[in-house]
Amino acid sequence: MKKNNFGFSIIEVLVGIFIFSLGLVSVYAIITSTLSLNEYSKNSIIATNLARETLESIRNLRDNNYKNTYKWNKLPGNDFNNLILTGVYYKIENNLDNTGNDITFEKINDFGEGKNELNGKMQNYKLCLNNNLIYTYVCVSQNKETHFYRYTIFKDIYDNNTKIDDALKITTKVIWYKNGYHEIQLDSIITDFLRQ
Repeated sequence: MKKNNFGFSIIEVLVGIFIFSLGLVSVYAIITSTLSLNEYSKNSIIATNLARETLESIRNLRDNNYKNTYKWNKLPGNDFNNLILTGVYYKIENNLDNTGNDITFEKINDFGEGKNELNGKMQNYKLCLNNNLIYTYVCVSQNKETHFYRYTIFKDIYDNNTKIDDALKITTKVIWYKNGYHEIQLDSIITDFLRQ
C-alpha cells in the first residue's frame, strides 16, 4: 500500500518558511539597531568636538590676552573693561573672516533649555553649517540648518567658601535632537596662571 506524505511535506515547508522569516526579521533588527547606534556615535563625536572647540577658543583668548598684555579674562574688542561675566550664557565661535578678533562672544539674552524649548528659546543658540562647512550661529538662508545647539556659561570657583579671583569654571554644552534628545557637556577651568 502506498503512503501519502503530501500533508507532511506542507507542514515541513511551512515550518521552514517560518524559521527563515524569523531569521530575516532578526537580521533586519540587528541592521536597524546598528545603523541607529552608528548615527548616535557620529552625532556624539560631532557634539564633543564642537564643545572642545569652544574650550580651546577660550584658552586661545586668554593666551592672546597675555600676549597683548591685556587682563586674562578680557573679552574680544576695544573695550578693555569688557570682561567675561559669570552666570551669563554665551554663544562663542571662532571668527574666521579676519576682522581682527579671532573669537566672538555674544550673550544669549533669552535662554531656555530642554526638549520643550527646541523650537523656542533654543533657537537663540542653534548651529548651522555655512558654505565652507563651518559651524556658525548665523542661520541665514544660504546656511544649512543642523540639529545641534551650543552654549557656554562661566561660573566662579570657591575654595572653603572663598571666591578664587583668578579662576573660572567653564561649562560648554552641545545638545542635539535626532532620534531623541541628547547632550554632551564638557567642563574645564581657566586660570590666570601668570597672575597679571
